[in-house]
Amino acid sequence: MAQIADALMAPSRNGAYDAVLRWVLLMALIAVAAVVSYDYGLLNYLFGADKSKITVLIAVLYVAFSGHCLWILVELSREYRRALQIKDMLANSAKLPDLPRGGGLIDRYVADVIRSREHPSEVEGNAHLLIMSLGASFRRRTKIGTYGTDLLYKLGMLGTMVGFVLMLNSMGDLSSFDVDTLRGALQQMIAGMAVSLLTTIAGLIGGILLRLEYNVADALVTDISQTTVSFTEVSLLPLLARGERDV
Repeated sequence: MAQIADALMAPSRNGAYDAVLRWVLLMALIAVAAVVSYDYGLLNYLFGADKSKITVLIAVLYVAFSGHCLWILVELSREYRRALQIKDMLANSAKLPDLPRGGGLIDRYVADVIRSREHPSEVEGNAHLLIMSLGASFRRRTKIGTYGTDLLYKLGMLGTMVGFVLMLNSMGDLSSFDVDTLRGALQQMIAGMAVSLLTTIAGLIGGILLRLEYNVADALVTDISQTTVSFTEVSLLPLLARGERDV
């Protein structure tokens, strides 16, 4: 985390970690909304009135997926910073520089493009296929966000069904029509309705907020892909072709 803080606060930073800042800002707004809801007793009612505890499960999963989103944002930001560095190095060079090799996806992609020059007749196809493969590798990391969002929605729908079952079960317990029995059945019906509505609300809110977080990661993947295509087509391939002609 210290490295991330240094990258964010450095005077010459290139904006590679701006996506992390946007995620932090979004989570700060969510935290403020949560504090206000707790102050008004909404959170206590949300978790207390849900006898099925599905809302607790939704909250735990939301926190877990949010942590995963932060993790992939940090990893993607490192790749974006590396892509911007390579772009600057290639743009300011008359010949292909000696690029330092790392273990990231961008470094492996550049190494693969350079190795593909061993078959000049297939350079264009190789470069395009490698770009597509790189984009797929990045999007595979963010695809879990779609699964997480869908999971929270489905849990909300499950809570709706559980609430309906509780309401119907209370009606089946009516063995007589005295005041106490009717009062108990009505209380169970209200509790079942609360479960149905509260879990639906929790699932919808959790899914929407989680989708917003992963949209930040999706936008970062797009920026990385655009930067990679830019330095590949504008600088890397022309420099490689120039080096082959000089040889």
